[in-house]
Amino acid sequence: MSAIKKSGLRIFFPMLLLLIFSCSESKKTDKKKSEEDKVEYVIFSIVGGHGGYYKTIKVTHDSLLLATGNASSNTHKSWKQIVPEQKSKEILGQLNIHQFMFIKSSESRQPVDGVDETFQIKTKDSSYVFVNAYNDKENYQQLKNFKTKLNTILPKQYQ
Repeated sequence: MSAIKKSGLRIFFPMLLLLIFSCSESKKTDKKKSEEDKVEYVIFSIVGGHGGYYKTIKVTHDSLLLATGNASSNTHKSWKQIVPEQKSKEILGQLNIHQFMFIKSSESRQPVDGVDETFQIKTKDSSYVFVNAYNDKENYQQLKNFKTKLNTILPKQYQ
């Protein structure tokens, strides 16, 4: 009878170890995958119109950089702010990277004195650029929400 117990333990113990290590590996790959899906930075810019107006905002996990000006009058202003981690997660964390492949850009409006709205989004593995994506009503919503949340932390003179 004791031979049966030892045989049972010989099978049970390796199976238990296999189960433990396979579960821990899947957690590691899930964590790695979520890190790859993380947005490193977003650059939102509005460029064009009469006189060469521009406004560029770069949002990273720890800072916000803004540059605005007008090429014809040779004016330039810049502003920089440290962004608290909670606010950064609120702004960047709401972007769904898997949705980006469905967003469609539109034609540039600059050639006819129009203004182009551009989003440049960088992740660990890829980059995305959208020009005048607001015409894609179906998939633009997350970028619109990003702009809205961004305006909550910008000073009034730069909104």
